[in-house]
Amino acid sequence: MPIAILDIGTNTVLLLVAEKDAEGSIRVLRDDHAIARLGEGVDRDRNISEEAYQRFLAVLREHVETARALHCERIVAVATSAMRDAENRDEIIQRTKNDTGIDIEILSGEDESRWTYSGALLGMTFESNHPVAVVDIGGGSTEISFGNGKNFERGISIDIGAVRITERYFSTSPITKEAAENAQAFIRTSLKTNLPNPTQVVELIAVAGTPTTLAAMHQDLPKFDAASVHNYRLRMQAVAQLLDVMLKVDTETLLSHFPAVNKSRADILPAGTLILAEVMDYLGVDAVRVSTQGLRYGIALSELGCMGS
Repeated sequence: MPIAILDIGTNTVLLLVAEKDAEGSIRVLRDDHAIARLGEGVDRDRNISEEAYQRFLAVLREHVETARALHCERIVAVATSAMRDAENRDEIIQRTKNDTGIDIEILSGEDESRWTYSGALLGMTFESNHPVAVVDIGGGSTEISFGNGKNFERGISIDIGAVRITERYFSTSPITKEAAENAQAFIRTSLKTNLPNPTQVVELIAVAGTPTTLAAMHQDLPKFDAASVHNYRLRMQAVAQLLDVMLKVDTETLLSHFPAVNKSRADILPAGTLILAEVMDYLGVDAVRVSTQGLRYGIALSELGCMGS
């Protein structure tokens, strides 16, 4: 029987329905994305607002309906940065249980980075003793994980997310040069403080909405296509060029030129791109491989007892 994994983030609520096949590998039946922005205002107010909860609840109910229609024997729900930060998280978890019957587990930043690493690398092959890092740019936090090919070694969660940076620094559209410089300085300081001795890596894998959207933009896709985005290689020059465009135009212009961009993500895309550029620079890599997978896939691998390939 299939299981459902719900990844409840600061910006998105993701649903993965999967089962274990005869060979012991994971078979994906459904992979749905929705933007609820549960963490709107959490960085400032330290609470999840009623408006944000209602958006989240509507998305969650839709995902749960999908999971039950696919005969999932179990629904596993995990929450990350917004829930970790919100002082009213216990109330939100209880309300969610009352409203939907779903129990939510809040992951630590370390656990989030561990499961994201295994999920992001699912299906990818590397040489033995191949130092790999995974960067997951979320709405509230960014996780950076290090490993030796398939084996996770260590990970860290840093409070630099696309929603958080946007709310703190980017109050105008287009973004002012001063705002961009202030955000850049904050991201750089956060990286140096939280990751003073980064492991040297041969390859960097990037997951979440920012890198997948950038991959679609760089290919001039008329609409988002996961098959075209997954495993796409983005060089630093391409990331820098796209960031330069985003910092000079307003959101409406960005959407008119890049139809593959989700309208609900467009306002936080400059911040996410700035984070990606700074992480690439800090780790000393010239390119990233984009993965459409991540935390939900890592959780599914663990829950199903599947091999990670």
